[in-house]
Amino acid sequence: MSDLLFDDLPEDLSPKLQWMKRHHLQVKETDDGGWIAYKSRTNHFYRNKDKDIAIAGLAKKLKLRLWNEEPV
Repeated sequence: MSDLLFDDLPEDLSPKLQWMKRHHLQVKETDDGGWIAYKSRTNHFYRNKDKDIAIAGLAKKLKLRLWNEEPV
């Protein structure tokens, strides 16, 4: 049996993940159980105990519209 059964499926990201990818935003859990959202290759970051608040805080800091606020 092949382990490659689903390798041909296209990557289908949520609107939020597409937005994060487009703006080069990443999020990681910290050792203390919080979250840090950061922009790749920069010193911009935002920490919070809630993952979504960390992402939204970074977006506000960078003056970006959130994924659900951008025009279609």
